[in-house]
Amino acid sequence: MEYRQIPGISRIPLSEQVYNVLMDSIVNGSLEAGTELREQHIAKQMGVSATPVREAFKRLASDGLIEIVPYRGAVVKTLDPQEIKEAYACREALEHLVVKEAMERISPADIQQLHQLVEGFRLAKGVEDISASSQAFDDYLYRLTGNRTLQNLLAMLKGVISRDRKYSAGSPERQKAIYQEHLAIVEALERRDLEGARQAVSRHIHNGQKYIEEKR
Repeated sequence: MEYRQIPGISRIPLSEQVYNVLMDSIVNGSLEAGTELREQHIAKQMGVSATPVREAFKRLASDGLIEIVPYRGAVVKTLDPQEIKEAYACREALEHLVVKEAMERISPADIQQLHQLVEGFRLAKGVEDISASSQAFDDYLYRLTGNRTLQNLLAMLKGVISRDRKYSAGSPERQKAIYQEHLAIVEALERRDLEGARQAVSRHIHNGQKYIEEKR
């Protein structure tokens, strides 16, 4: 008797487990802004070595959720109102250009794919999956422009945008609102309505900014 192929066991890396626990704790407010995160203390508390904690810290810093402060170590990042204002102003201007350039190149297949990404976002569960689904929508839209300089400029805002996606993903109400906002952008692109697409982008960004400012 022959065995059929048995699927392997999928194991989540320790660094990702640590990252998810810390990210959830920051987003839900258990770890407040200004909280110092000691590598050895976190490792002992979670029953892991220092290496996965160190790797998780790197990801959290890249997401803009923590910052590495000399002589203090990792600290949960405080939401700076001036940084929020500047980043969202830049994002709005850049994404107005995104929808303009995307509209010049977009195909019916692209519209279909964007609708699928919007629906995938609606069905996503958990902070990490919701955040990843939101990023997938943005990334696809950015690629449609074919403008690498524009994509690089948006990448400069990655820390702020990634952090804010995580906070927004922790709110079921905000997830529902983002679904409607993304859908409005796609529908305007489908109609080839540039002004409608710009207005939908502005509404999405202004609502996101307001939500994050209220989290401070």
